[in-house]
Amino acid sequence: MDDHEDEILRLSAEAKELSEYIAELKRKKNRMPEGPEKNKLVEEIKMYQFQALFYIEKMENLSKDSK
Repeated sequence: MDDHEDEILRLSAEAKELSEYIAELKRKKNRMPEGPEKNKLVEEIKMYQFQALFYIEKMENLSKDSK
């Protein structure tokens, strides 16, 4: 396996973990009453979503580079 494939697999695993964590946070958010704590949780979810998107884009770029 080349370096690109190893990196893609690592990023894929990290993106999957992030996705599971985001889902957990969203379930928690849905049970919370409106207020500053819920707003803080929404911002945290967004941060993790951007991180997951970054991993996905990096995987796509590595995939294109390896072709």
